Amino acid sequence: MVNEVWCKADKKQCKSKLNDELKALYEDQPWFQEQVKAIYKVCKSLTIQEKEDFKNAFAHNNRIEELCAGTITPIALSTLNEGLIKVLKPFFKELYTRFLGWKVIRDTYGEKKTYYDELNLKNGFVDCPCCGFGDLKTIYSKGRSAFDHYLPQKHYPFSSTNFNNLVPICTTCNSDEKGEVDVLKEGKPAYYPFAKTHPSIEVTVNVDKKALKKLIEPTDDLKSKITKSEIKVDFNLKDDKTESWDRIFDIKSRYFERISSNRIGWFTKVDKHYRKYKEKINNYSVENAFDDVIEDDSDDQLGFLKAPYLESLKSNRHLVKAIGEVAGSSKIND
Repeated sequence: MVNEVWCKADKKQCKSKLNDELKALYEDQPWFQEQVKAIYKVCKSLTIQEKEDFKNAFAHNNRIEELCAGTITPIALSTLNEGLIKVLKPFFKELYTRFLGWKVIRDTYGEKKTYYDELNLKNGFVDCPCCGFGDLKTIYSKGRSAFDHYLPQKHYPFSSTNFNNLVPICTTCNSDEKGEVDVLKEGKPAYYPFAKTHPSIEVTVNVDKKALKKLIEPTDDLKSKITKSEIKVDFNLKDDKTESWDRIFDIKSRYFERISSNRIGWFTKVDKHYRKYKEKINNYSVENAFDDVIEDDSDDQLGFLKAPYLESLKSNRHLVKAIGEVAGSSKIND
């Protein structure tokens, strides 16, 4: 549409430049026809250079993975003809809400739910690919989770219908955190959700030894809430992509919240595990109980947070000793 119709706008009717697929949409959808003709009219008044700038910006700003990697930078809409952008932005935004529901599109590309399920299966998305634990609708769900425009429509209207820019993510990542934030705003690269390879990001947790009693007991009033200085969450990587990921989705704060909310259950499981096996297994230690719980639960939804938190507790000799004494044994492995 952009290259062969609008950027070649002349005295001929725009319909004469449409290929068979676009012509079918043009004749079947009155809104689409009206918008295409209006944009074609604007494009007829553009200079050759303005048309070339439009064509280049459209192609450039749809190279999603390269934009995220930082190997290319976005072309600002402000560099294009003002009258053109005025008609294009609402068109592309509205096009996304409409085109997947059109019969011609459904017959050619399938239903939204089918595409969503196949996308998740292909990429191995079970939990939210952006936070690692948020719920996603599955192939067995009645509906689907919302698609997020990873590069938001507000800033990147040209990629509003680019499937490489439509990512199924959880409601919290989509609505509560990212919203319409420009993921490339800071000029730093960002992780691309559909990348074939990702670096290994490990969560690190350090607990304040002075707050151990507070950490292993339920919170009974607001004044005794756990603070971020008492459970410090960080990552093994300190690169720009990881920093962007944390900035966009508030990852460290959300991981802190999940750990703080689940800490009692996790600690209680270790304590029960030790009590259960200390008499059954010779030389079974508190450290063994920590290790067993970490290993047993490694594939749980929050296992990647549970492991570093319990490792941090296990490293405290006073806590290990206290668990052993309360359970009838003060054995500590050296």
